[in-house]
Amino acid sequence: MKAASLSIPIILLLTARPFAAADAPADARLETTVRQLEKDITAVRGLPFKTPVIAKVIPRPKDADKHLQGYYSIKDKTLFVYDDVSGAYERGVLIHEMVHALQDQHFGLDKLHESVEADDTELAKTALIEGDATYTMIEVLKKDQPKVAAMLDAPLAKAKDVRKAFLYAGGARYVKALKDRGGWEAVNKAYRFPPESTADVLHPEGVSTIDLGPGETVGELGWITLLAQTPDTAALATAAASGWRGDRVVDYGGARAWQIAFAGREPAQRFRDALAKYLPAKHPQALAIPAPEAGGEAWRGTYGEIDAVLLRDGRALLVEAPSIEAYNAMLDHLDGPPTLAIYSRKDKKAISFGEMVDRLLEADLICVGETHDSDLCHRVQLQILKAIYARDGRLGVGMEMFQRPYQKEIDRYFHGETSEEDFLKTTEYRQRWGFDWSLYRPLVEFCRRNNLPLAALNAPKELTKRVSKVGYAALTDDEKKQLGAVNFQMKDHRDYWYERLPKMHGLKNPTPEQKEHGYEVMTVWDDYMAASAAQFQHDRNVRRMVVLAGSGHIERGFGIPMRAAKRTGGKAVTVRIEVGGDLDKLAAEVTTDYVVVVK
Repeated sequence: MKAASLSIPIILLLTARPFAAADAPADARLETTVRQLEKDITAVRGLPFKTPVIAKVIPRPKDADKHLQGYYSIKDKTLFVYDDVSGAYERGVLIHEMVHALQDQHFGLDKLHESVEADDTELAKTALIEGDATYTMIEVLKKDQPKVAAMLDAPLAKAKDVRKAFLYAGGARYVKALKDRGGWEAVNKAYRFPPESTADVLHPEGVSTIDLGPGETVGELGWITLLAQTPDTAALATAAASGWRGDRVVDYGGARAWQIAFAGREPAQRFRDALAKYLPAKHPQALAIPAPEAGGEAWRGTYGEIDAVLLRDGRALLVEAPSIEAYNAMLDHLDGPPTLAIYSRKDKKAISFGEMVDRLLEADLICVGETHDSDLCHRVQLQILKAIYARDGRLGVGMEMFQRPYQKEIDRYFHGETSEEDFLKTTEYRQRWGFDWSLYRPLVEFCRRNNLPLAALNAPKELTKRVSKVGYAALTDDEKKQLGAVNFQMKDHRDYWYERLPKMHGLKNPTPEQKEHGYEVMTVWDDYMAASAAQFQHDRNVRRMVVLAGSGHIERGFGIPMRAAKRTGGKAVTVRIEVGGDLDKLAAEVTTDYVVVVK
C-alpha cells in the first residue's frame, strides 16, 4: 500500500499561459514585432538585451502539447513560435519567451538548472524564472489588456493544475513581492541567491526553513499537490501545508517515513489531521486500527502493511511499513541517537564519541561549530553538551544566537521571572537571529533546567550594520568602545576571509572598500564573541565554556577560539559537525581538532 507518489517530474516549459491557435505571422512582421518588444521589455524590466533576440516561426509538431504556444531554447539561444499563434496571443507568447532570452543573457539559465530532478529546490528556481517572465508580461500588456493582471489574484487553492498555477501565477506573485520590496534589483539578486524551497516562493515575506538531514525533500508544494488528489482533502491542501519548515524521507528496514517540520504544534496538528483524512480516502480498503503511539492514527492494508500518521510537538510523521515489526523498527531508528563517526586531527584516525569527550574535557574553551538550519547538527551539539555536563557541571554555554545587550533577559528567563514567549520577545530573537526556534530550544532548555549559565555572545546588529556601511574607522568613539578591542591584523584570518567574503555575498566585482568592510564585519563578530565568552567565563566563575557558533567562526581556530583563549590564557579545542559525507574524504582537509560526521 502506497500513500502516494510524491515525485513531480519537472520540465522547463518556458511558455506563456494557454493560448488559442490562429494564423501564422509572417517572418518579416515577426522581426519587426520582436525588435519593438525588446524596447518595451527593457523599459519595464530595467535590463537591456545584450544581443538581439533570434525568433523563428516553426510548424507545430503533431505530438506537441496543445497548451504550448512557443518556447525558448537554451541550447540554440533561439525563440521558437508555432505557426498557429497570432494576434494578442502571439504578443503574450513573444513577451514571455523573450524574457527567458533576457534571463539567459544576464543570468545563464543553464547554470540555474544544472539538475533536471523534480526536487523542491528545482521547482522553486523554475517558479522564479517563469514568475519573472509572467510578471514582466503582465506589466508590458496591462495598459492595453488590463484583465491580464487577474492572474496575480488566482488562488492556488482553487487551481486545477497545482504545479502549473504555482510556477506561473505563484511565481509571478513571488516576483512582484520581490520587486515591491526592493525594485527589479531585488529580482535580479534572486538569480544569484535563488529560492531554495517552494515555501520561499509561496511565502515571499520569508520562511525560516529547517534542514532535517539527508534524504529526499517533498516540500510545501509537494504536500499541497498530494492532498489535492482527493476530494476529501483538496479544499484543505494549501492551509494544511502552510507553516511547513522542512521535511525529509527516511528509508529503513523496508519501511519509509516522512518527517515534516512545521512552525509550531498547531500547524503540525492541522497537517496531521489532513493526512488522516487523505489516507483512508486514497485507500478505502484499508482498515483503521489502534495507533501504536498516542496521538496517532493507523491503518492496516490487505497484506498486513501499516500506514500511520503521528504528531510530535511541531513535527508530523508519516510512516509506511510492510509490517508492524518494520513499523516499530522505523520508530526506534528515528527516535534513537544519530549515527556518528569521529575523526581526530591529532591522532590522524577515527576515535569513539567517548574518547572525543575525554579530550574535550582537557580544554577550557570547547568551540562547537554548526550549520544554523541543520536539525541533526543541533542534536549532536546537545549530545556533546550533555556528555560534557555529565562529567563536569562547572560549565557555562555561550551562543552566537543571542546578542550581548540582551543578557539580562536570558538571566530573567533562567530565574523563572518571564515566560518562554516573553523571553523570545524581549531578546528579539526572531528579529535578530530568525532561525526557527525549535532548532535551539532543546539546547536552551537543557541549560535552563540544569542551571547552566547561558551567555549571549553576539554583537548588536546595529553596530555590525554600521561597520558594513561605513567601515570600522568611521565609527564614533562610543561605537568603538561598545565593540571593544578588535584585532584586524591576524594574517591567517585576513588571508582566508578577505577575498572569500564578497563572493559569498554575491558580489562579482567588489571594490576594495567593500572587501575591507566585509572583512571588518567578520572580524568584529569573531573578536566580540570571543570577548563575550572570556568575560562571561570570568564573571560567572565557571570552569569551562562551551561555545556554539557558526562553523565559519570556529574552523581553523583563528576566529573565536584563538581570540578567546588569548584573553583567558586557557586552552581552546574545536569541533566541526558535518551532516552526511565521507569521513575519509573529510579527513584529507581537517580544519578543526575533531570532525563529527552525522547521518
